[in-house]
Amino acid sequence: MKPQNKKDLITAYKQRAQIGGIYAVTNTQTGKSLVLASADIGGIRKRYEFSVLTGGCFHPKLQQDANQFGSGAFSFAVLEEMEKKATQTDREFMDDLEVLLSLWLEKYDPATLY
Repeated sequence: MKPQNKKDLITAYKQRAQIGGIYAVTNTQTGKSLVLASADIGGIRKRYEFSVLTGGCFHPKLQQDANQFGSGAFSFAVLEEMEKKATQTDREFMDDLEVLLSLWLEKYDPATLY
């Protein structure tokens, strides 16, 4: 790879829109959900899909149910997306996502959460 092409790829990667958000992984057998925030919602979706494809467990809190029901017993849903503004730092972006997460958690019955 030519040095200029590599620099262009690095620049394009750094300038891409960063999409974060709130997501839920729900056990379709029990109805319990794991609701979390991520600064890279696309990466989290790919990680989930890979864990299902390989029969692994997506998150330690889900391990017991994954052992009992299998990794295919879970569904993944993006609840809300948020784009990082150019003026935001990574910390400010995560703080905004944490506030958004707390608003989403209020919508769930604590008994149905992991």
